[in-house]
Amino acid sequence: MINPEFKRNLWLQFSLHRLIAMPAILGLIFFTLSIASNNFPDGLPLDSIALILFGGIVCLWGTRSASSAVIDEIRDKTWDQQRMSALNPWTMTWGKLFGATAFNWYGGLLCLLAFVIAALTREDAMTFTSGLTLVALGILMHAATIALNLHLMRSDIRAVQRGGIAWAVVLMVFLFAPRLRSGIDASVLWWGQPFAYSVFLLASTVFFAAFAVFAAWRSMSSALQITTIPWAWPLACCLLAAYVAGFTDGAGLLWIALLFAMAMTYAALFSEENDIALWQRVTARAKAGNWHGLFRNLPIWPTTLVLSFCFALLLQFSNGEDLPFKLPATIASLSFLALTLALMLLRDCCVYLFFAFSGKSKRVGATTILYLALINGLLPFLSKMMGLKSLSIFFMPLHIGNGWVMLGIAALHALLALALLGWRWRQQALKDDSLPQAA
Repeated sequence: MINPEFKRNLWLQFSLHRLIAMPAILGLIFFTLSIASNNFPDGLPLDSIALILFGGIVCLWGTRSASSAVIDEIRDKTWDQQRMSALNPWTMTWGKLFGATAFNWYGGLLCLLAFVIAALTREDAMTFTSGLTLVALGILMHAATIALNLHLMRSDIRAVQRGGIAWAVVLMVFLFAPRLRSGIDASVLWWGQPFAYSVFLLASTVFFAAFAVFAAWRSMSSALQITTIPWAWPLACCLLAAYVAGFTDGAGLLWIALLFAMAMTYAALFSEENDIALWQRVTARAKAGNWHGLFRNLPIWPTTLVLSFCFALLLQFSNGEDLPFKLPATIASLSFLALTLALMLLRDCCVYLFFAFSGKSKRVGATTILYLALINGLLPFLSKMMGLKSLSIFFMPLHIGNGWVMLGIAALHALLALALLGWRWRQQALKDDSLPQAA
């Protein structure tokens, strides 16, 4: 039986007019450009035009359509009906992923057909791998958009309701995606092994596309209120670190993993729900010894926070593994640098939870960023300008050469943040205990 969500999207996407209009318009474009190429030999070849049209129809328009598959449900207030349906998360995921973008793939496949025909007439050896890479890129962008929208739909980020996530995905792909064509003889050295550029690009795109589809499925499970154990987030961190470290032949693997763990902790912390009610459920299950229930209610950011400390400790006892990049001149010591960064990450997480537990601030992320900018930027700079070097070091311990002092100050920051968070927790607990008495 066909997926009901996929079938519903097909009915919404296709009509007789659209079925006829897409190939007719594309055929007219290709016919016009083929005539123009005869008059202007230096113009773009037909296969390049087909790639550009595929990018516009599938990668740009299709990403917008994938975003609308979730955004329209939220705007039309029909998402609750979707959640109450009998469809499981995987069925819902691929129904939206390929159903909402079916018309875009219809046009994209026509462009790919024109690309293959034109490339074969020019004896282009990259035809097959280039076509598959484009297909994987389209799936990657669509799945990433759906995953981000589902993950952020309950947050206060306005870009979700406005559909801005789709264009954020397009921008990230445009900035970081490598070139599709880099010459037939080009090669990539990864983990000490040479690979043909086109084959490596195809494999990488397929890997990240599968990654994005899996993320969309996990996000759909969370959106449908199906609790899961957060093992995928730290696994993703390790896989991404291993992929990036392959370009340096493994040099600085632990440092790359630490930086990925920190970045993913910040990303999840600022995008997940972290109200005090959630953490009260987590602590209640911990006190009851219900570890399975604890992990099923735990947000994903603590997993990479713990992973950061694991990588920091490994770096501490790995006899000083070299960094894969150059440090600023003001950071003169590598000793205890990894542990210092992990402790500062713990401090920042506590600052975020301090504001999240208040229950009053509607812009917890913006408030946290403001105060962290004051602590890490403005106050150290002001202290330095006033000649108070010791106070400047206290606010920003990274800019000193003594590893022990740097670690001690970072530990003091973390302890102060934990103490403030504990005070906030007790204050909210007292307030909650007084509510039944007042009633």
